[in-house]
Amino acid sequence: MKKKKRLKRKIKLLIVLIFLVIIGILSVILLRPVICKNMIRSKGYSNEAAELFFKSDMTKEITDKEYSKTVDEMIINNKYKSEYLDKYYEIKYVDDKLFVDNINSLIEKEYSTSLINTIYTKYSSDMINYLMENKLYDIDKYIEVEIFKPDLISRYVKINTKEYKDKVLYVNMHRDEDVYKNPVIVDTYSTSMLVNKHYSLTSDYKPNLVRLNNCSTDDHYLSKEAKEAWDKMCKAATKDGYQLDVTSSYRSYSDQTATEKYYLKLYGQSYVNKYVAKPGFSEHQTGLALDVKSKNGSPFKTTKEYTWMVKNSYKYGFILRFPEGKEAFTGYNPESWHFRFVGEDIAKYIHENDITYDEYFALFIDK
Repeated sequence: MKKKKRLKRKIKLLIVLIFLVIIGILSVILLRPVICKNMIRSKGYSNEAAELFFKSDMTKEITDKEYSKTVDEMIINNKYKSEYLDKYYEIKYVDDKLFVDNINSLIEKEYSTSLINTIYTKYSSDMINYLMENKLYDIDKYIEVEIFKPDLISRYVKINTKEYKDKVLYVNMHRDEDVYKNPVIVDTYSTSMLVNKHYSLTSDYKPNLVRLNNCSTDDHYLSKEAKEAWDKMCKAATKDGYQLDVTSSYRSYSDQTATEKYYLKLYGQSYVNKYVAKPGFSEHQTGLALDVKSKNGSPFKTTKEYTWMVKNSYKYGFILRFPEGKEAFTGYNPESWHFRFVGEDIAKYIHENDITYDEYFALFIDK
């Protein structure tokens, strides 16, 4: 009798234990989603993201790391790819309507996450779209160039040179474009203004002018700053025993038209293309340029005055504007007589670094 009672107690106990185990299992099954989703939400993820990550059995992967807005947005917008999870964490979220749509494509094109962060924080949608359409394995090399302009990337890649800085500089100087076509219009006076075959003045542009009264036999004019610098240089040259003179200074738009016609008739189109600017494209119209000669002889390049000017003009803010060997940058054949006022600091840099003003402008002014 006692054995039967003990057996009954054991059976009851077993039933209770089985019941408790079942309850425990059911509790785990029922509570696990709540617990897991709460763990995911506690990291900062949205309810929708927590639901989706739980369904994908990714609770551990997500809760083992800090919150990522990029990860959150990728999953709730149905763009998430598990193989890219680690990359998503490295990409900073940007509030852009196409950000989520573009991320996978950029990753698939093998752009690094650091590059993706750079282009999204620094550049426009046009740059991003270009990279989406064209795989540029060396895009980071272009970006490293300080004067890189994202809107010109399609032009940079067409330049056949090994140096990325040279590609960028060449295009920034508009040297990949046809001369005199679609020029940048310059309408404000500045001693640092650029006028060449890609930068044009309007036909009515005229700076405030002052007549030259030193080292100038004929009637010539420059802007106030250029005239004052010319006076100082004239005084220094004269003191050193050199005799400078001016053959041409400020020329208006109509003056340049007449000049072009004169040389065209005298020497032909080939000469004009090399030495004579079209109206509106001449530095002489800025009031900052002048053609120099020696009172002791000609051609100017063979005179001691030329040698003195090359060595000393930068001290007074002038540069030899079209030096020999720089035709690829200036667009003109060498002109030993043509000097341009740019200010002492700029002139010194150009002199010491053996570059043209076209290069200087692209490197330091037109950023």
